[in-house]
Amino acid sequence: MLHQPSSFADADTPRRFAVLGKQLPFAAVFGALIMALVLWEEGSGGLPDAAVIAFGVNFLATMLAAVVPWQLLPRWTEAVVPLLDMVAVVWVLTIGARATVLIVLPVLWLARMGRVGAVTAIVTGICASAGVDVARAVDAGVLVITPDNAARLFIIPAVIIAVALVLHVSERRSGARRDLLAGQSALVEELLEETSLDRARLEGVLNTIDAGVIVLDPAGTVAIINRAMRDATSGDIAAGTPLTDLSARLYAPDGSTPVSADRLERVARGGRVEREVVWWEHGPQDRSAYRVSAGPLPGRDGAGEGSVVALHDITDELLALAQREDFVSSVSHELRTPLTSVTGYLDLALDDPELPERVAGYLSVAERNAARLQILIDNLLTAARTRADSGSWEPVDLREVVDDVVESQTPRAEDRRITIEVTGGGSCVIRGDVGRATQVVDNVVSNAVKYSHAGGHVHVDVSGPGHGPGQRADRVCLTVTDDGPGISSEAQQQLFSRFYRAPEVRGTVVQGTGLGLHISRQIVEALGGTITLSSEPGKGTTVAVHLPVGEPT
Repeated sequence: MLHQPSSFADADTPRRFAVLGKQLPFAAVFGALIMALVLWEEGSGGLPDAAVIAFGVNFLATMLAAVVPWQLLPRWTEAVVPLLDMVAVVWVLTIGARATVLIVLPVLWLARMGRVGAVTAIVTGICASAGVDVARAVDAGVLVITPDNAARLFIIPAVIIAVALVLHVSERRSGARRDLLAGQSALVEELLEETSLDRARLEGVLNTIDAGVIVLDPAGTVAIINRAMRDATSGDIAAGTPLTDLSARLYAPDGSTPVSADRLERVARGGRVEREVVWWEHGPQDRSAYRVSAGPLPGRDGAGEGSVVALHDITDELLALAQREDFVSSVSHELRTPLTSVTGYLDLALDDPELPERVAGYLSVAERNAARLQILIDNLLTAARTRADSGSWEPVDLREVVDDVVESQTPRAEDRRITIEVTGGGSCVIRGDVGRATQVVDNVVSNAVKYSHAGGHVHVDVSGPGHGPGQRADRVCLTVTDDGPGISSEAQQQLFSRFYRAPEVRGTVVQGTGLGLHISRQIVEALGGTITLSSEPGKGTTVAVHLPVGEPT
């Protein structure tokens, strides 16, 4: 069965016009040939019958090309038209007209109709070219080759074979390219559809979560913003908004220092932000607090393609925390006044020389517990003040603070035969407050001394920038290591919580309120630093405090 691969032109043009378009060039040339024969034979008795038949066959082929609804028929039926054209040429050749070259046009048509079409073109083309001469040779009983028929017998068939093969191969390659392009086009459409679907899914996910999310392009402008972010910022952020334009509405955790445009530009370039607190100003008296995290958006070959910023609204949390701190502070103040009175009267009672020994013993127990209660109240007040009061920072030499604390803890350590070793190097000036820095160091070192085994060892290292393993260039590091019982991984998750004491020490004689590490973390974070604890049961505990470097005094 003849088959002609569809082309782009055929796809856009009705087949009826496509077939007629292929036929018209041949019909025009053949019509001109017939007109030439009419003029040639005008003085010799009229046009031969063979020429009339040839014209009729060509006219029939042209009419078929024009009126047949080819779009309703199989593709191979088009071969009827070029085959009729060959028949018309053969009739012209029978009267001796030199029109063999016209066979090439229907051969071109048939050669484009697949492998069977190419074979048909070669066979029918050779037969049409040499058929008349072969028939005459059969009648005469001898084939005489003359310059007149040599072209029809040899040259034209060779041309037909070459043209048909070349055109067939070219058509197959074109078909393969069309199929490849069609496949690639389908693949691109599928990828575009999948990309569109993935984007819709991503937007659906982003619009569902309650955290505000924006995606920044490499230029630092907003590319994607989810519903929560639009709602949180009252629509002030939209796609195309530069991140640096938001600096006028963003404030640092203290609520008064504006976030600089340079800081936002670093974030836009892919700078990381880990759970920092900022305030967003909606209006003169309307602000919301957010916990911000940001990071780079990876692209091809590891190059950044922007960044992602996520905001969590913590306004209610901060307000609840402030209310809790106010409550603790108020209660502690209210407790301190009567407790001071109780302690004073206990001291007066104990100073009475006529006090019976038994009663004095009872009052001494009451005084010790009142003292413990006083310490607990002082710690509560300290914890409440630390978060609310940012303090007035000044340069503090942390090494001097460590030396003073170690000196004060030495008598207690000597009572239990514990040695305290102090090491370190470099400038250890921090930006902070002497009182609070002393409270942190005292809490950490006293814990190490309290919980170390008798006869144990406490190592205190205070190092300036660049003098410790993995030390940051803008941090002073204090590390305190003991050889106590250690702490389980489960308990380590809660050690910085208020009033928490690890199970390993609850049953021991060592007294504590569970506020030391909590207060220390509050102070360290207020100073802009970090405090971490690592431990393993039976192998001691290490506490590391990193504080910002201050200007030397």
